[in-house]
Amino acid sequence: MSNRKALASIVGAALLATCGIAKAETKSDGLQLNRPLMLDDAAPAMPLTALINKTGAGSWMSDNALSVGGYVEASWTVSDSAPPANTITGRYFDFENQDLTLNQIDVYLNRAVDTSKNKFDVGGRIEMIYGGDSRLIHSLGLFDYQGIYNVPAGNSRGPDEQFDLNQAYVDVYVPFNNTGVKIRAGKFNTLLGYETINPVWNNSLGVGSLYSHSFLFGFAIPLTNTGVIGTYVINPEWTVTAGLTRGWDTSTEDDNDTIDAIGQVAWSINSKSALTVNFEIGPDQPGDNSNYRDVLDVIYVQKLADQLAFAINADYGYQFNSSTSGSDCQWFGAAGYLTYTVSNMVAATARAEYFNDDDGYRGIGSSVYEVTLGVAITPMPNDSIGKNLVIRPEVRYDYANDKVYDGGTGRSQGTFGVDAIFAF
Repeated sequence: MSNRKALASIVGAALLATCGIAKAETKSDGLQLNRPLMLDDAAPAMPLTALINKTGAGSWMSDNALSVGGYVEASWTVSDSAPPANTITGRYFDFENQDLTLNQIDVYLNRAVDTSKNKFDVGGRIEMIYGGDSRLIHSLGLFDYQGIYNVPAGNSRGPDEQFDLNQAYVDVYVPFNNTGVKIRAGKFNTLLGYETINPVWNNSLGVGSLYSHSFLFGFAIPLTNTGVIGTYVINPEWTVTAGLTRGWDTSTEDDNDTIDAIGQVAWSINSKSALTVNFEIGPDQPGDNSNYRDVLDVIYVQKLADQLAFAINADYGYQFNSSTSGSDCQWFGAAGYLTYTVSNMVAATARAEYFNDDDGYRGIGSSVYEVTLGVAITPMPNDSIGKNLVIRPEVRYDYANDKVYDGGTGRSQGTFGVDAIFAF
């Protein structure tokens, strides 16, 4: 084993012993401090839940802490050029040029475990998605026979709209040392990254509500993991989680015989700032049980003023002895977000990003930059049903050091996109 590989393994083992994931927490000033993987635990009742609550089943569901809900998202994107096959290079969910897309119809059933009473409790979540985005989020063994496996843009098999089992897990809360440990087993959205598959969660962050996703989301990190993680709240400021998964976007089938270590440490610095550090480490190449893939992910959120907030997400990844080139490869980048809340109807966001994939391992093969400007519009903020509708128009400009756009003929591209989300 090389010195560099040994060092990475030691660092990964040390992080596994100390890192974790924080339960999403909203401070009194409204700033969402932590990446919202656990936002489902504290999500407000949606219209569907409110409707059920008016029936006989409502009291039973309420007594058992059960909730149902979901959302619908549709979008349209246009490029300033004529990309071959109407495929916009480097994009994830918004890769289809001038094509009205039904992105996601999401439905979930959730039971949040009660951590306030320090007693044994069982909960969980099952979440199904239908739509065009499902082609791009299949994990190994789950619906991956009909879609693109982790490859945005082109080479699609099957229909444009597909099903995907996005999440299916069980939560068990075990009392311990006056705070308890929450153990999650199953398939869940990855701990890594600032942006999410769920557009409602992206809109709930308070920073960075945009339709298009960053290069970091699409190319630097996994989307989902299947395994077991345990969360422990040390005190109101520090929370840790560590666990084992089957690897990047891997569920009921695996393409090697190994497991990954995953974890996060979350620090709520004060009511206006928070820092989280995530990692995943393990062999993730098909048929490869020894060459490690290591990813470190850092997120910092800062509220600058009552209506102004900032966030930054940075990633560094390293693949030993890549299957594509036979040599070690790395990728890294950072995205910054600045959001100004104009009113309860409008919030404006700017995102600037740099991502380096000069080694080509993540599928871009260049250093790329992007700037995106968008607004999140809630046209009926004071209506009990209408407030769940959000419309997000944006303009985006991408630039690359090499000719990777428009079928390898250009270094830049511009797009206009818009999506509409209704949560129910």
